[in-house]
Amino acid sequence: MNFKSPFPEIKAITKKYASCDVVVKTTVYAFALLGGVFLLLLIVLLNLLSGTGNFAPSVPEKAVLTLDLNQNYPEMRVDDLWAELSEVPQTSFYDLIKAINIAAMDNRVSAIVAKINETPLGLAQIQDLRSALAAFRSTGKKTYVYSSGMGNFGGGTNEYYLASAFDEIWMQPNSEIGITGLNIEVPFLKQLLGKIGVTAEFYARHEYKNAAASLVSSSFSKPYREEMTKLGQNLFSQMVSDIVSSRNLAEKSLLKLINQAPISAEKGSVSGLVDRLAYQPDLFKYVLDKTKGTLLNMSDYVYSIESAEEKVPTVALVVMDGTIAEGNSYSNPVQGENVVGTDTFMKQLDDIANNKYVKAVVVRVNSPGGSYTAANEMWNALQNLKKEKNLPIVVSMSDYAASGGYFVALAGDKIIAEPSTLTGSIGVLGGKFVLKDLWKKLNVNWGSVKFGENAGVLSVNQPFTQAEKKVFNSSLDRVYKDFTQKVSDARGISLKELDKLARGRVWTGAQAQANGLVDEIGGIDKAVAWAKKLANIAPKSRFSILYYPKPKTLQEKLAELMGMEPKIAVNKIINQLGLDIQSVNVLQRLKYDTVLPPFKLNM
Repeated sequence: MNFKSPFPEIKAITKKYASCDVVVKTTVYAFALLGGVFLLLLIVLLNLLSGTGNFAPSVPEKAVLTLDLNQNYPEMRVDDLWAELSEVPQTSFYDLIKAINIAAMDNRVSAIVAKINETPLGLAQIQDLRSALAAFRSTGKKTYVYSSGMGNFGGGTNEYYLASAFDEIWMQPNSEIGITGLNIEVPFLKQLLGKIGVTAEFYARHEYKNAAASLVSSSFSKPYREEMTKLGQNLFSQMVSDIVSSRNLAEKSLLKLINQAPISAEKGSVSGLVDRLAYQPDLFKYVLDKTKGTLLNMSDYVYSIESAEEKVPTVALVVMDGTIAEGNSYSNPVQGENVVGTDTFMKQLDDIANNKYVKAVVVRVNSPGGSYTAANEMWNALQNLKKEKNLPIVVSMSDYAASGGYFVALAGDKIIAEPSTLTGSIGVLGGKFVLKDLWKKLNVNWGSVKFGENAGVLSVNQPFTQAEKKVFNSSLDRVYKDFTQKVSDARGISLKELDKLARGRVWTGAQAQANGLVDEIGGIDKAVAWAKKLANIAPKSRFSILYYPKPKTLQEKLAELMGMEPKIAVNKIINQLGLDIQSVNVLQRLKYDTVLPPFKLNM
């Protein structure tokens, strides 16, 4: 099978980053900051001065790439002070997929050896990575994976699903395979809120829009349970089907093993889940003896290549990773929170519009949704970019592209999702938290003077009046009508048929394609290939990929670090009170949010 990488031709480089540059930057940072940060950076500076410099080795003539799948590969490149000072810069998911595609055609690379115990990769990312590994293997090159135990007494289903994409699975003797299946958990906080005197008063369009159900209910409603059951069954079936195909197993045999898991590596070896029982050095020796090659870390390989800097046709890749909101984008590594802001997003589109070499745009969406008005603004900006610059837009969906994330995706000429992508959730919710009983507990009395019948509609001190409920729900109706009409227009689905797909229902990518909500199944490579095709870039011609967000300046990184300090302090207090930060984020969602319900996929 012939494999053609969809990514542009590359040229090799040998320097990852110059030590003197880092020393200079570190000095500037150190004298710009105070206190603990100053001391931390001073230590880093001394370490750098005492070192010999950091240079990425050139790729050997016979390279075996090593890949750590326990590491996080975020959708968006990490671009802050800490990442720059890191000895091993973090590889983004896009850069990983690109590197594997390039390695497939690189005559210097003969094999990939990976390790996996517990991976933070999402299910759609795993499917994208499985496809990239299949493309690598199609060129005749081998892939191996080692594990000293998948999962921790269960929770290893994701890990084994990814491992099954390799030619050979090696495991440590007496270890375990926690391929226990899939479990969906939903927190219901109504009773907890009631104990402290807080009432959640939220309304949704419609019965399947359950993002606020955790706040207003004590258990699953019938539609909510139905939705989660359907979702979980589809995801589980996808994994079972792919593992059966990859490992040449009988489905009944695999399901029996899942129901017995966690199982020993020895039993896995006998049943066909594992190829060999050995230790990691044994695997390295085996592969190096077979290939006569030299080990090279995948991160070094990533940083040994870069896109050609010629003035050639260009595809802009815009990564939207996080909750959609008004204002500027930001990332909080302490909280693990990413926000995609309208202002930042539209500045990126303006930059693309003014670049005469850009011929197409790929929007990579990994978002559960967020502000309806912000999503609407982003959708409109993409529509204008298409119209004014005649640029085709392809949307590539990652783990999530739902609700507001799906709204933005409607601007795509092609929408591409992985089978397990969570998408749809076409609906809207809104409301407020009522603190009336909490104030009673605290002996706090609020006085109010208002001018306008509905002036206090979003006051947290009183519940909605009947008149306020009416106007608030009328607003939700208008938003829902606008959302569904845009879906109908973009996807060519009548409103009558759309009613069977909308009302807040969540779909997997496979279900969404069958229902016409997305166009094709695939990952980043397919999206780039489609962008080239729609832009009439010849398959074998030179082109480049321009990544957004662009690297931040020194001043931006410094300002971001300084601006994060108050939030870090608040988070520390919240943690000391025994509260989960992610749960607190849920409590911050207010009017007109288009978001997925908060649930955990345990695999």
